[in-house]
This record gives sequence, C-alpha cells and structure tokens, in this order.
Amino acid sequence: MKYLFLSITLFVAGTVLAQKEVTFKKNGNPFVKHMYTADPSAHVFNNRMYVYTSHDEDTATYFNMLDWHVFSTDNMIDWVDHGAIFSLDDIEWADKWAWAPDCVERNGKYYFYYPVERAKIGVAVSESPTGPFVDELGKPLIDNTGQVEHLGKEPIDPSVLIENGQAYMYFGCREPKVVMLADNMMELKGEVQELKINGIEEDKEHFGGFYGEAPWVFKRNGLFYLLYSNGWGKTSTLVYATSKNPLGPFDFQGEVMDVVSSWTSHGSIVEFKSKWYVFYHSMDLSNNNYRRSICFDEITFDDEGKINRLELKK
Repeated sequence: MKYLFLSITLFVAGTVLAQKEVTFKKNGNPFVKHMYTADPSAHVFNNRMYVYTSHDEDTATYFNMLDWHVFSTDNMIDWVDHGAIFSLDDIEWADKWAWAPDCVERNGKYYFYYPVERAKIGVAVSESPTGPFVDELGKPLIDNTGQVEHLGKEPIDPSVLIENGQAYMYFGCREPKVVMLADNMMELKGEVQELKINGIEEDKEHFGGFYGEAPWVFKRNGLFYLLYSNGWGKTSTLVYATSKNPLGPFDFQGEVMDVVSSWTSHGSIVEFKSKWYVFYHSMDLSNNNYRRSICFDEITFDDEGKINRLELKK
C-alpha cells in the first residue's frame, strides 16, 4: 500500500512545530497499518469521523506508550493520520504510560482526556479536533494518591458523554466509576460514584459481564449503552450493558463481538452517516500483545435495541 506524506507546519505561541500527515485508504482490518495503535475513541465532529488512539512503539515489550494520535475520515475509506497530537513531553506532572484517551467538543473547544502513570487522568484543550492540545490545567483532574478507596486502584480509561448539557466522565480498571464534570470541562462536579452494573455479580474475569476496563457510554433511541472489556486473555472481549440513566445502574446484556487476537480489549461505538460502527484493536499485524492495531466494523441492532453480536471474518 502506498502512503502520501504531507508536510504540515504549525505555529503555536511563537514556536514552530513540524509534523507530518499520512493519508491512506482502508484496506481491510486493521485499517491503520503504517504504525501501531490501540484503544480507539471515535467521535463525529462537524460531519467528520475522528478516532483518537494511544500509540504502541514499534519495538514495545510493555505498554510504555509516549504519545497520542488522531485519525479522521469523511467516508470511512480515505483516512488521514494527523500525527502525534499530544505527548508525555507536553505534561509537566507525568512521566510515563500514555494510555487510552478520549476527546469531546464543547462550546467550540475540544477537550482531550488522558490517563497516565496508571493513577492519574488529565485534560488538555485545543481549538481544533486535531490539536495542538495544551495542558491548561497544569495538574491532574483525577489523582488517586491518598484516595485509592474513593477513586480505585487504577483510575484509567477516561471517556466522556455529554447529555442534556451535562458532561459525565467514566473511568476505572476493575472498579467502574462515574463523575459529572463542571461546565468548563476541567473540574469535577460532585462526588465520584461507583458505576453499578446489574447481572454480573457471579461472573469471573474474562467471562460474561465481569467488568475489566475501558468504559464507553453512548446513547441510542433514548437508551444508554455501556461498552466495556470483560478482562484480559484469550477469552475476553467487548461486552455491554444498558440503562435509561447515564449514571446507571446498568443491566448487563451480552457480548458485542467475537474475541480478538489481542489479550486486551478496548473499543468505542459511534453512529456516522446513519450507520453504526464498533472500533477496537487487535494484534493481527504484529502477533505481539504490546504492538496493537486499530480496526472497525459496522454493527447493527435488533428491534428491541440489542446489539447483534459481531462475528469477525477469519
């Protein structure tokens, strides 16, 4: 496959930052093949699809990721890699583990939420969905130092939903949490709460509705869907629960899709031009769990609103 490299020059506060864009066409899954990417967070801004990802290094032997990328398209075939939009070098208070991000738009600004150091969540701001993003807050939005019982042992994987003007942030590994955000999107509003999921009380790690990580909430026909991973391993996959309230409680429904090759599962579901898509990652390109690649497939729903389980092509 041929890639077209376009040189882009950005001017930020008097500093010139050079980066490259890569244009490419989807040719099966994984659809990004020129670099390793994981944890896709998909959003539609101004009738264009944007997918924010973490970035596995080419020689990775652990999840020592350093920066985040965004990819965009207006037709699901022709894609642009906008380069690294934010990195650990842009954060004064964090040194490692640039893991699964999310990004939302509010009042003409874009807010990029990111977990670092397996213990903190930050937020950066931009005038554009492709950055550059700036850590205006200058400190974590979430920090479990001295607050493990309240925030969980691993407050990672932030995702944000805005419903009727109120923003909700979901996060947590093994311990699902939710908190409302203030209108400025950079402060918490109220207390962090446990996100209750009914019907999973007896489920074990890797099976059924066990909550592992990677919460993602979207709304369809008045119903809120909670997508998440049920663990780590050869039998774990993306599953979901539903609720009529963004704060829950949610009721477990079942699996979204087949098990993928990667032992980690992290995804998002979004509607674009009247079709619904699930984004996820695999290790099909590398056969290495620390060098993953993002994929997507169309999904459908039955008449009761349940997700028709996606069977992956072998």
